[in-house]
Amino acid sequence: MATRRIQDLNRIRELLQRRRREILSANEGAHRELTALKNQERDPEYEENAQSELADYTLSSLMESQRREIMLIDAALRRMDMGVFGECVDCGFEIPIERLEALPFAIRCEEDASIHELETRGGPMASPSL
Repeated sequence: MATRRIQDLNRIRELLQRRRREILSANEGAHRELTALKNQERDPEYEENAQSELADYTLSSLMESQRREIMLIDAALRRMDMGVFGECVDCGFEIPIERLEALPFAIRCEEDASIHELETRGGPMASPSL
């Protein structure tokens, strides 16, 4: 059974590494688009400038989202290297492989993640997150 878990974790590592490469490649493309957009001549028409600014903002937001995902991937890969990937940071038990496949950045088992979210959101009377 331990061998099966090791194989599953190695598969997740490969998925994380592939996703990291995809994000970096997409980020390079977005960066090129953003640079091209900034370098193009500006039309004096307000509407054209507004569209250009909206595109600039959208690409910048996308790159920020990708940066955050890279940070999560890198943290997961570091936990793998340290031999603690898949262990709940609160209870220390193994996080089920199904959870890790769905959410490879998970650092808590589902039960502890729910408790943590309730505490973070202000207790049981808080509105649940989507």
